[in-house]
Amino acid sequence: MTVRTPSRGYWPCQFGGFGLHTLYVLALDAQYERGLHLKSAVSVIVFLFIAGPLTMHALRAWMLTHGWLELSIGRLLPRAAASVLLLSATLALMTGVTNVLVLRNGGWTVWFPQATFGIASGYATAFSIWLWIYFSVQSRRQRRALELKALKLEASAHDARLRTLESQLNPHFLFNALNSVRALVVEDPARAQTMITRLAELLRYTLNANNRDVVSLDDEIRAVEDYLAIERVRFEERLTVQIDVEPAARRQRVPRMLVLTLVENAVKHGISRLTAGGTIRIGATVAGDRLRVSVANSGTLGAAATTAGVGLSNARERLQLIYGDTASLTLAPDGGLVVASVSTPLPEPPGREASAGRQVLA
Repeated sequence: MTVRTPSRGYWPCQFGGFGLHTLYVLALDAQYERGLHLKSAVSVIVFLFIAGPLTMHALRAWMLTHGWLELSIGRLLPRAAASVLLLSATLALMTGVTNVLVLRNGGWTVWFPQATFGIASGYATAFSIWLWIYFSVQSRRQRRALELKALKLEASAHDARLRTLESQLNPHFLFNALNSVRALVVEDPARAQTMITRLAELLRYTLNANNRDVVSLDDEIRAVEDYLAIERVRFEERLTVQIDVEPAARRQRVPRMLVLTLVENAVKHGISRLTAGGTIRIGATVAGDRLRVSVANSGTLGAAATTAGVGLSNARERLQLIYGDTASLTLAPDGGLVVASVSTPLPEPPGREASAGRQVLA
């Protein structure tokens, strides 16, 4: 395993912690010896303030090289305890020998065994605290890394699910549209060109993977108009469309393809089942801090409720993915119409009025 480069605050924390411990030991020595002696101070500074951080840095490199961070508590504790005992005893012996042979700060009987044992205990305490802090920090970092990875995976799955749901425009519509274009090519070439243009714009809107999860309602309505203009070629006078959207609502954001999915559902499970055809009404208003969008079609709820499940469940799932429990989608009868109503929270106060509200497709 490659040893990781310490973070920017690693060495300041190392020397800061051992520096505080050094001051504590010097204060004890001064109290015990009734004054601070130069040789004792040099010994404490060299072996505690300088050798201490370097020793633990070497231990850190050893631990990372041998994968201690991946060990269980049961396997880690014996290794940590053995390291603390070995390093403490080694530094205590070096401290005693240096004081006797180099600093001439007392004889062997002064340092061995009682003083050396006390020094080893002090080293063991400092090293144990260091290890506890180090593994606590690493454990927290690992938890945060796992949480971040889980969030990234969740976001990736969320995005993939949205892309899948957005791609579920009924393929039968495309076949019907192409058949209608084929019939118009000879009978009415100009109208066929217009229809091809509408179809190209609709496909660009539905297949553009770079679009965001939400778009302005105005953009969504334009896609709906392209869709319904194509369907009018197939249904002719059997299909009447009314779009009544408040200017303030047009600036608000909705899930991409949401209204289009509801309109497609209304055509497929409402208008296409009526011999005489019918009407589709699309409305949107801003009420307080909510955007309310409705798609109504001629027909009865009994027929639609048993066959329109895929489109509605698709829309509900996309609302859940984007808004959670703050959005809703209901389907209910209303005076000879079946009305799908969507309510979503406003991300921001409605802006200035955009464009005209009512349109009727002739």
